[in-house]
Amino acid sequence: MGRHGAPTRRGRGAGPGTGTVVVVALLVALLAGAVAWRGWVATTGTGPFLPWAGCERTPDVSVVTTAAMAPVVKDVAADLDDVCARFTVTAEAPDVTVQRYAGDGEGAPDVWLPDSSLLAEEVAEGDRTTVSVGGPVAATPVLIAVPSGLEAPAPASWGTTIVAPTTRLPEPTQSTVGRIALMVGLAEIDALPAAARSTSLSGIGGMLSRVVPEASLLSAHAGGTDPAVFPTTEQAVHEAAPPGLSVVVPASATPALEYPVVTSRSAPAEAVAALTAALTSAAGSDALRAAGFRTPRDRSPVVEGGPAAAALDVEPSPEQAAAAQRMWAAVATPTRLLTVIDTSGSMAQSAASGGSRIEVASRAATGAIQLLADHNSVGLWTFSTRQQGDRDWTQLQAVGELGREDQRARLAFSLGSLATRLGGDTGLYDTLDAAYRRAVEDHDPTAANLVALFTDGVNDDPAGGLTLAQLTTRLREVGSADTPVTVLLVGMGGVDARALAPVARAVPTGGGGGAAVFTVEKPEDIADVYVTMLLRRVPQQG
Repeated sequence: MGRHGAPTRRGRGAGPGTGTVVVVALLVALLAGAVAWRGWVATTGTGPFLPWAGCERTPDVSVVTTAAMAPVVKDVAADLDDVCARFTVTAEAPDVTVQRYAGDGEGAPDVWLPDSSLLAEEVAEGDRTTVSVGGPVAATPVLIAVPSGLEAPAPASWGTTIVAPTTRLPEPTQSTVGRIALMVGLAEIDALPAAARSTSLSGIGGMLSRVVPEASLLSAHAGGTDPAVFPTTEQAVHEAAPPGLSVVVPASATPALEYPVVTSRSAPAEAVAALTAALTSAAGSDALRAAGFRTPRDRSPVVEGGPAAAALDVEPSPEQAAAAQRMWAAVATPTRLLTVIDTSGSMAQSAASGGSRIEVASRAATGAIQLLADHNSVGLWTFSTRQQGDRDWTQLQAVGELGREDQRARLAFSLGSLATRLGGDTGLYDTLDAAYRRAVEDHDPTAANLVALFTDGVNDDPAGGLTLAQLTTRLREVGSADTPVTVLLVGMGGVDARALAPVARAVPTGGGGGAAVFTVEKPEDIADVYVTMLLRRVPQQG
């Protein structure tokens, strides 16, 4: 008995009882474990970030943002010790998150911090009762990155940058940076005088071959074996800090990525308010600045050469965004183009800009082909009267993909031979009928199907041929909304556009098809014609 009692007596005389020691040890262990857990989730960023004890309820709060912003949001959420909520922060591309709001929005996060206020407003516009959009907690300007040994396009603008052959462009459908560069660049090009606009537009066709994943810009193109000029953000340059990379601020405009807070109506209001307050607090601002972002508290540059706060512009307008989306969809969507050129005797006459009309047509068609990337398909016909028996037209090159089997070279050779093929009158109606039917027969549902017909006059076929009424009937017999074809009637040599308007009206408009009339006097004018086609701005014929 004494041996069992002795330790008890020593314990009473020495300090707290065994029960108290156990309780204290457990509290210390729990405290140490809680600190270790919060430190672990803050370090790994996996979450969820757990609230401290004492909360009656601890709702889960899902937060989605970009890969660049996610580390800061995770750190800030991990430090919200007195908030009764479990935050789970996930990095996701904005174009992926947008899809979560489709339909009933069941998969949408409680909180979304996209890198675009315009994108946030587009989502909110769908249903204002589902989400609300708050002010931005951070921003970062979009700049032109220039590796050592290279120079930015001159003058340094977004218009010159997107069409320059030395640049790379992040995929506009997946990258906000790429989308903004395209939007602002196209708006700048559209505002140029005619001659300068045509020169700039001639580089649009090559854009597709210069598109790269955004993640590769700073890793593969900031130096090394494939250096290139590219648009990026001040934050990305700050984070990567590649040696020898400088930034150029375009004189024309300095758009910025903004990070608004998009909140689901069903999200716990107090938790969301606490997270927003933490991000906009002095400590939150310091954390965002350390990661390379500008904040409402401090809009000053974070990298050498960055633009002053006063130079930052708002994001492009919804109209600019829509135009850019149309353009990019058109550039990325294959074009199936049948070019038909008038080789009647009158095409040997001089053009107003110098040279013969056939030379202008040949150079214009060559320039048009240069606008198109390798995934597009182009063919070439000529027409006059009785070129092959009773047939008014001749196929020089079947429609084929430009990037295969030397199609570009074959087209160039055939275009160069047009001056030797002149003669006859203008069998316009029969030729348009045949070209339209061929386009319908060979219709590619994945492409924009086009016929571009160059002529210096109206229909003039002494041998007879179709009348305008017969042409209209025949085109409508084969035209269908399921196989839309767009016809570009390109007048040359002083031909009155109004004389070609009735021909344009004969072309069926179902399914997005139809026709438009243009006039060109100089080869470079064709750039405007084809970009009009790319933008699908085909005017209605009255």
